[in-house]
Amino acid sequence: MRTPLFSRRRFLQLAGGLALSGAAGYGYSRLLEPNWVEVVEQPLAIPNLPDNLTGVRIAQFSDIHLGKYTGPEKLLDAVTRVNRLAPDLVFLTGDYVTHISRQPGDFVRLATELIEPLRMLTAPTYAILGNHDLWTDRATVTDFLAETPVHLLVNQGREALPGLFVAGVDDFWSGHPDIRAALTDVPTSALSLLLAHEPDFVDRVVRADAPVAVQFSGHSHGGQVRIPSAMPDGVGLCTRAPILPRFGERYPIGLYRVGQMQVYTNRGLGVWPLPFRLNCRPEITLFTLQPGV
Repeated sequence: MRTPLFSRRRFLQLAGGLALSGAAGYGYSRLLEPNWVEVVEQPLAIPNLPDNLTGVRIAQFSDIHLGKYTGPEKLLDAVTRVNRLAPDLVFLTGDYVTHISRQPGDFVRLATELIEPLRMLTAPTYAILGNHDLWTDRATVTDFLAETPVHLLVNQGREALPGLFVAGVDDFWSGHPDIRAALTDVPTSALSLLLAHEPDFVDRVVRADAPVAVQFSGHSHGGQVRIPSAMPDGVGLCTRAPILPRFGERYPIGLYRVGQMQVYTNRGLGVWPLPFRLNCRPEITLFTLQPGV
């Protein structure tokens, strides 16, 4: 008589275990990790950094995606945490609202929910638009950002601190980014930092030989779901993102050096198009400028 590989009891035990682990994995990736915001402290070593800019701290968050999966309470919590970090500047790098409802006026309601949390930011704040802002209603997002202290930069820049110039370009995917226009008013010898929603735009900046030290981006969500990998990626993480958006494929997560520049890709606060995060927590980044070679 042949002994069965699995008894009925053992089969039910294994099936139950798989079901429980699947349920736990679903609960973690759907409910826990998307709301488990990580503050990443990232030094930025910059050659010939002026003494007065050494130690300057910049907070960045991105890709809020207010909508079905992300409510205004998450944005308010992020703003509260950023204020506690007491940065000198704050950068917002696009994709504020994701419109998935066909109900009349629903997008306007979602965009309105940007106003009160962003009004609470205590440091000077600079922002750009992302592809979703252009795909939904650019004018509405722009109008509501104008009701906050946030300075929206579209192919333009400002001297944010003495000797530190912040430039922002229009969305690379669906807009008309103009790096030369964004840097038109840069003072001589100022350190130039660039806000560009899609990280892969850095290749165009390098080809243009634009005088930018660091580009700050979002867009890719870091892949949002990253599976274990035997090979580390460019920033040393032993995970791989199976799906990445257009123009977020080359520099999807963390810090990279490209030519004489650096580009940092923030993982974002929200989720899209699916409500899951795995091995890729939402992120607020706190940069500290320091001299480098």
